[in-house]
Amino acid sequence: MKKTKRLFLLFFIVGIIIGIPFFVYDAFYGNPISSSLMERATKKHLIKLGYNSDDLLEVKAFYSMKKDAGIKRTRAHVIFKDEPEEKYVYIQNEKNREIQQGCSYFNTDTEAYESEYTHKRKHMVKDCIKTLFSI
Repeated sequence: MKKTKRLFLLFFIVGIIIGIPFFVYDAFYGNPISSSLMERATKKHLIKLGYNSDDLLEVKAFYSMKKDAGIKRTRAHVIFKDEPEEKYVYIQNEKNREIQQGCSYFNTDTEAYESEYTHKRKHMVKDCIKTLFSI
């Protein structure tokens, strides 16, 4: 009986020592598995829209600690090869898991973040989603 209690206590302590850092990392930086899934889903979405992997310079997931209603916190920045100075934000709907482009971007003319469609960005879609915390 004592051996069972010691074993349980050992597993409990090891669980806390390992679990707390993982919990803190997940809270601040998001789940690495979710990031990988978001990157894959975003690439798949872009390919479905007619892009190919040669059009993309980078697809990188990031975690937003701020919550938009109905949108997952793990999002993706996409940089296209023909427009390397622009980062496009892609978001995923929590319910239907649909990937959509967010409208948010940094406007160098006004030096502020904006969340409206503009024709100045080559790859921006007119039905982009206006979110508060996409950047």
